[in-house]
Amino acid sequence: MRAYRSRWARGAAASALVLGLAATAGSAQETAGPDADDYQAAAALVEGNLLALLRNADVTPHWLDADLEATGFWYGRDGDSGPELVVFDLETQSRRPAFDHARMAASIAEALAGAGAAAGERDEASLEGLLGLSLTDDLATLTARYDLHRVTCSVADFGCEAKAITPPEPGLLPSPDGARAAFTRDDNLFWRDLKNGLEVGLTHDGKPYFSYGKWPDSSLLTVVARKTGLRQPPYLSSWSPDSRYLLAPRIDERLLEAVPFVEWVPTDGSRRPVVHLLREPVAGDEDEMGVDWFLFDTEKGGRVEVELDGASLPEGIDTPGLGGGVIGWDLERNRLYMLGFAYAGKSAALVAVDIESGKATPVVWETNETRVEANTHMYNRPNVRLVRGPNDERRVLWYSDRTGWGHLYLYELAGDDTADLVGTVTEGDWTVLDIIHVDEGGQQVYFTGGGREPGDPYLRHLYRASFDPAELRGGEVTLLTANEADHHFEPAPVPMMQVLFGLAPPPPRIRPDLGVFLDTYSTVDRPPVTVLRSTEDGKVLAEVEKADASALFEAGFVAPERRAFVAADGETEVYSVYFAPQREVEGGRHPVIDAVYGGPQVFVAPRNFIQAVGARNPAAEPALARLGFAVVVTDGRGTPGRSSAFRDAGYPEFTQVGVDDHVAVIRQWADLKPEMDPERVGIYGWSWGGTFTAQAILSRPDFYDVAVSGAGVYDYAAIYPGFEAFTGPAVYSDGGRTRTRPDEAPKSWEPLDITAMAGNLEGRLLIVYGDMDENVPPAQAFRLVDALIKANKPYDLLYLPNRNHGGGAEPYALLRTWDYFVEHLLGAEPPRDVTFEVKPAATVF
Repeated sequence: MRAYRSRWARGAAASALVLGLAATAGSAQETAGPDADDYQAAAALVEGNLLALLRNADVTPHWLDADLEATGFWYGRDGDSGPELVVFDLETQSRRPAFDHARMAASIAEALAGAGAAAGERDEASLEGLLGLSLTDDLATLTARYDLHRVTCSVADFGCEAKAITPPEPGLLPSPDGARAAFTRDDNLFWRDLKNGLEVGLTHDGKPYFSYGKWPDSSLLTVVARKTGLRQPPYLSSWSPDSRYLLAPRIDERLLEAVPFVEWVPTDGSRRPVVHLLREPVAGDEDEMGVDWFLFDTEKGGRVEVELDGASLPEGIDTPGLGGGVIGWDLERNRLYMLGFAYAGKSAALVAVDIESGKATPVVWETNETRVEANTHMYNRPNVRLVRGPNDERRVLWYSDRTGWGHLYLYELAGDDTADLVGTVTEGDWTVLDIIHVDEGGQQVYFTGGGREPGDPYLRHLYRASFDPAELRGGEVTLLTANEADHHFEPAPVPMMQVLFGLAPPPPRIRPDLGVFLDTYSTVDRPPVTVLRSTEDGKVLAEVEKADASALFEAGFVAPERRAFVAADGETEVYSVYFAPQREVEGGRHPVIDAVYGGPQVFVAPRNFIQAVGARNPAAEPALARLGFAVVVTDGRGTPGRSSAFRDAGYPEFTQVGVDDHVAVIRQWADLKPEMDPERVGIYGWSWGGTFTAQAILSRPDFYDVAVSGAGVYDYAAIYPGFEAFTGPAVYSDGGRTRTRPDEAPKSWEPLDITAMAGNLEGRLLIVYGDMDENVPPAQAFRLVDALIKANKPYDLLYLPNRNHGGGAEPYALLRTWDYFVEHLLGAEPPRDVTFEVKPAATVF
């Protein structure tokens, strides 16, 4: 039963109370809408299901042992009879099977059966169902996992052995040499010898909420960890390259007040609701979470506290701000380098830490009136690298948009923890996106950039530039990928994203020592192709793989269209993607849906085929197109990836600038696409997309008719701090950062308060939230609901019990979103009792 929908609510007062509906306006006259078969066809186009149909979309190279006669790499691919492992020979520029796959599959099946592993539904005639397929660097041994068994096979004679294995212990942070691992227990920090199991305590004075390496309650995983027993490696901790030193924080939450998360329907079956109390700050609180950093010597014992030299620091940078991460170690000089940020992100500094004394000194720093970034994409690794010159000079590649565009600069590091600017590595009216590889031997940096070549500025190209001081020629760079497409060089994510989402650093695709690199490229309407190129000039040496998208197209996927438009200011170029409707509707005019995110830290309009097929935020654009909607995804001003002027447009009211751009773009699309009906426009989004959605329908009721807003931040003054780099500093009535009374909100944030816009609602609004969402707590939804009630505005509410921030991607939430648009935007009756599943991803190679 779709209890949140007004049609059924009209029949029962009790339902109306649950819904929080202040009114129940009649629906428009119903037209023929999608049926259950259409919904199932749309479900086949949901991201996870679509991606499962795309074969050989990428190549992950595993480079061969340098002692082998042949040079090249092996990689896994999707074969006609299941997974295959192939070897690519650089000399012949051709590939061959690593072994006889049918014979190897038979040997593996026999070994697993002998070890008592359950075959289940696995096809034993192929390698299907096996996980972690891997070859040793000498190509002599194959390993795989299945049903808590590890299989080891000789490639030469196909002899296989299967042994039961114990799942790896969670919560360990292994040292680089693999000899020891750090972990936490009872608020203290330990390390363990992985050979003999000996444990050594590094701290003994940890206390509840004053712990070493503990994940703070505000880490977004606390409820999940408490309910499941999830153990994580020590928080934001790092080993030195020689496995001797461990950097770890001490987290102080003692003065923080508790925020409740109520499990109204306990997952353990209990009848009494469960309250989870998390110690978290709220914007404007007098007390904040404290962070102190320590360096532990695991060989000689002892520790030193990292102490910042306040006299020389850029304004606002303090010890907690060093959470920007470890940039690198220089053990010969006894230095650790960390990245620090000030409150509201207006300053950033590379800080040198003396490993013996703990004294920390800023050596390179940057300030900005809006915010300083180390990468235009918030979740990618900072574009800061320690590098050495040919005579062992210490230098640093530093990222800055001081000219209005993000570029790389070279600094010389002196022994007294000072630095001098040597010169500009890159320059021009374009943006460096990600450092992909540093070749110290050749004094070259390989990086992706956007906007330097004619055409779409979001398309990534790979470049090479020298950082030899003698060769810094006004930012001269070498283009290595000339064809107009997006080149899929994925950077390493920041450590927090690696832990939260299980993201691993990508393997090296660039080998300057071999003179080659792998390049996978595509566009939104052309499937990926992987080629081997020369690092000298980017010349294509061989085609390695071409993705097979035939099954995907057979399932009904239709590639979208991407093009440029003019923003609401009448001048700025913005880019948008259009998913054309795939189901006819009466009259031939299709309602429009604006699929949004709009956050200031990422851009989301698909720029390549993988993103067109599998982008998850916003989700399910091809599915909505299959139901008969014209779907648009736009990156408006206020988002990254372009110039700082583009990013800072409207600062700090970036959302409203983006909303106005979306309106302008949809109108321009409608001028080009006669099938679009710009008089019927819906919008949906999750997380910051939920924020954008709510502000859109409340600020532009003249344009948006129906909105589904999930997990949005509607009042920045009533959530944990950390948004200030985007919203601007909090300024309360006394000019400070702290509330002077419990109900006070910052004067500077008044234009950002979406709850204050509640009285503008004219269309239909569905608010979606999960009660265990630590990323955007339920209080945000409640504050918007309260504002709508006070404004006497009707609304719909979808409550997802026991769901966290990922709840919006579940089939149930997607189905209810589809229903809402079908009923209120299309004016049709949604089908009942439709269900579907999303295929889980598996790590085969």
